[in-house]
Amino acid sequence: MIYSLSFLLAGVLVAVCAWTDIRERTIYNRYTYPAVIIGLILNILSGRYSHLSGSLIILGVYLLFFLTGKMGGGDLKLAAALSLFLGAESVLLGSILAAVAMMCWGFASAWYKTGKIRGGFLMAAGKLPGGEVPFGAILGPATIMAFIAAEMLTTG
Repeated sequence: MIYSLSFLLAGVLVAVCAWTDIRERTIYNRYTYPAVIIGLILNILSGRYSHLSGSLIILGVYLLFFLTGKMGGGDLKLAAALSLFLGAESVLLGSILAAVAMMCWGFASAWYKTGKIRGGFLMAAGKLPGGEVPFGAILGPATIMAFIAAEMLTTG
């Protein structure tokens, strides 16, 4: 029951945050703060303390990216909330999937803007600015996919 509720809440959170991140490049606190609080309550009530400790690890990793200016605060809070709902493993794998997708997006965008494939390679090498990418809009669905894949592998 708790797992189904957590997955449902994560899905709603991802849909709303992806929408706002794509449209406005912002993930609002009014969505992430209540999600974190609900996630904490659900984990305490169900005794899933591994999700609590895993969320602290995710928070620490994402805090490094935030403090270096590589990621926004909304991405950090979204990752923390998702780790409370789905577990740190799903968020870590989702982060890797999202990073690969983001690199492909940046490569294709630079190639399109410059009209040359060389532009994509220069962007990938850090020689051209890639522009702002809504990471939360990629992270959320990637984390959901990672969670579903892990569930299918462990139960199927």
